[in-house]
Amino acid sequence: MPASRRTATVLFLDIVGSTRIASDLGDARFRELISRFNRIVGVGLRRDGGREEDRAGDGFFATFAEPAQAINCACRLSEDVRELGIEIRIGIHTGETERVDGKTQGIAVVIGARAMSLAAAGDILVSNTTKELATGAGFSFEDFSAHELKGVPGVWQLWAVTGADGTPRPGPMLAADAAERLRAIDGPRPERGKRRRVMIAGLTSAAVVAGGLALLLPRGEETPGQQTKPTAPAPGTLIEIDSAGRAVSKIPLRPLQLARTNRHTPHPLVFGQGGVWVIRRDQLIHVDPIDGEEVGRVATGRGNPVSINITSGYDAIWLMTDFELLRVNPATQEVRSVVSLQRGPALSWTTDVTVGAGYVWAATSDGELIRFDPRTGDVARTRVPSSIDAIAAGTGAVWLSDLLVGTVTRLDPETMNPDEPLAIPDGADALVMDGPDLWILSRTAGLVTPFIDGQMRPQIRVGEDPTSLAAGMGAIWVGDEDGIIRRIDSETRQIEELPMKAPIRALAVSEDTDTLWVDIA
Repeated sequence: MPASRRTATVLFLDIVGSTRIASDLGDARFRELISRFNRIVGVGLRRDGGREEDRAGDGFFATFAEPAQAINCACRLSEDVRELGIEIRIGIHTGETERVDGKTQGIAVVIGARAMSLAAAGDILVSNTTKELATGAGFSFEDFSAHELKGVPGVWQLWAVTGADGTPRPGPMLAADAAERLRAIDGPRPERGKRRRVMIAGLTSAAVVAGGLALLLPRGEETPGQQTKPTAPAPGTLIEIDSAGRAVSKIPLRPLQLARTNRHTPHPLVFGQGGVWVIRRDQLIHVDPIDGEEVGRVATGRGNPVSINITSGYDAIWLMTDFELLRVNPATQEVRSVVSLQRGPALSWTTDVTVGAGYVWAATSDGELIRFDPRTGDVARTRVPSSIDAIAAGTGAVWLSDLLVGTVTRLDPETMNPDEPLAIPDGADALVMDGPDLWILSRTAGLVTPFIDGQMRPQIRVGEDPTSLAAGMGAIWVGDEDGIIRRIDSETRQIEELPMKAPIRALAVSEDTDTLWVDIA
């Protein structure tokens, strides 16, 4: 494959003294430290517009479109990781790179790595090129002198970043603070006796995991010798769950107001582009998953839409209403309409949106399917002879559901030609794809139907009032009004239950951090 060249700002970082830290913590606790470190860095990179190119052990290599983005990200990450009791060092350079066989290479990459190797704990070193290009962006620098960089001809002037927006960067963390925070790092918890999984096929119930997620939710006051039961999370709370079933963060948001939430919104929550995005009333709220704070609110377009849904992909957040498809810039939250719907008078449509197979897909309940190419802006439209109530896209296929008729239909993503519909007698309210496999949720019947390797598999009972469906981390996740998340293993189709003690509005998987986000109704 021929190399493609572009100018980029490269960023390298690693943990200072990682070998000593690993020795002090032991294997299990160090693995937990690295897991948390990877989560903080991965989310931080995407939050500030970075692209993770590679990671190895305790280090990351990322690229940015603009020098200021990279420096800003470096400043924030150097402080974010201190909650773990560690320091990082960072090197940044801007230059021409080439992409060969999917990997970013070139002398600019080498310079960035060599700059990092000269940094001490907490340092952010940038090349003279990066410093000059970031002039006017609000950063202050200190001369780090000129250096010969191994494997790079000539002498290179480096600068240390000392402040941003008129605020000096904090000095090194106190040793006592670092030691205290490292002592708080626990090893991964056991999987609670393998979580007592129960085969669901042919059964009508599943075992609840003893001592499950409810133990991690807020507790009421306890009196000596008496253990109180967990209290339910407040409405409007976002909860993040890791792959071991632990609640790792909880973010309270303004509760929903029922008078303003009578909308068709099967997908009101998504994790993507370094943030959590959730629909509240007629606004899209952007939440920073690291700080746990609102970044901003985005209006959901013109009119008073009946249907609002969101998805993430191709460096943007995509928002579909019954008027238009909107592209939200995750860095600036600028909203741009990319496709308008041609609706007639007195029509009230429901819509859905997803990404996959190289495109953004939007559908309306009157049978129109829209394919938007995020690279070129090209729009293709087609109509199917039925309603479209839900849509999913993945490996080599786009799937549409018709709830009234009780069918799902596969389309070729390039030709947009449909196959013969498949009957789903219990209805298809929601669809997700897990690789090439399709999973279908029937809310009224409380069933999930897997379509794997071209065949319908035995249905799985998932509760009386399922509300949401998500795929990722080797599982299918189903939220329910009964306050229980049901996890279905993608391979074995065994099921386990995680009690949340409150109705679940929506679920979203973060593949970046291997966590599940839960929106409490």
